[in-house]
Amino acid sequence: MLFSVTSLFSGLTLACYAVPVLCALLIQIMIRIGVLDHPVSRSAHIRPTPKGGGIGIIGSFLVTVPLALYMHPQTHIAPITSLLVGVFFLATVSWADDIYSFKAWYKLAAQCLAAFLVALPVTSNPLSLAGDVCLVVFMTNALNFIDGINGLAAGSMAIASLLLAATGLHPEILLPLALALLTFLPFNFPKARIFMGDVGSQAAALVMAWCAIQPIHTEPTLVLALLSGILWDVLFTLIRRLCAGNHLMTAHRGHLYQLATRSGLSAFFITLLYWAFVLWGAIVLNLTAHIYTAIALILAPQCGWTAFICYRARKYISDAW
Repeated sequence: MLFSVTSLFSGLTLACYAVPVLCALLIQIMIRIGVLDHPVSRSAHIRPTPKGGGIGIIGSFLVTVPLALYMHPQTHIAPITSLLVGVFFLATVSWADDIYSFKAWYKLAAQCLAAFLVALPVTSNPLSLAGDVCLVVFMTNALNFIDGINGLAAGSMAIASLLLAATGLHPEILLPLALALLTFLPFNFPKARIFMGDVGSQAAALVMAWCAIQPIHTEPTLVLALLSGILWDVLFTLIRRLCAGNHLMTAHRGHLYQLATRSGLSAFFITLLYWAFVLWGAIVLNLTAHIYTAIALILAPQCGWTAFICYRARKYISDAW
């Protein structure tokens, strides 16, 4: 059995009980502070909404994980310390970006540095290190790009974190993250009182990407399978825009989930569907050990979803996509 309740709760310590309390408290503070996300032409919301919910997610994560590690001693502490430093750094830069809106190149540089920080203790091979950094940067951007409608990114990462913890992959790290994301969800889904912003989506995504480069586990296969719906959406969109001659660093509304909402589908339904993609990846990997069969089964609904949305976009969307 790939997933085990015993493995999941092996990371449950007293520190985990503090996560929902601290996360909810920080989110309430950020709602009262009221740093607003004003809607623009590519926004899914129509009225100014507070952002900074990620302060609650990442703040509670960074405070409680060291306590969890103290209660759950680790043999290899260096990679986890490097992860926490990288998460803190990226969260700080991302929060500054949420307030001041940096240029895309500055944000990419911060992501590359954070990726290097978390990947360096994993391997000393320069080629492997470069590959890990590229994967981490791609995943961090992908989960940030997908955070455009309520609950999609946060819910997907929460489910993935719980499933990864249930395989025994650092439950003392992933369980606090999952609890923080689950605490945030009622504030954001289905109706948003607050957004998590880049500070939440990028920093939490960095933890997901860190899981994918761990040499002690079953390669990145499991993480990529769980997040296949999100990664496929972003990869397909990047390739489509590249083939169309669009500038890849320019903001747009061309992701599959955005085309789905623009074509009239319910954002509530789309969010639940992407959550289902995470669960589908887990089901497939739990039922088959044959890698090519697993890839085919995981990609089948993605291809069907892509064809369906492209059809609706051509039929219902009149402007460029």
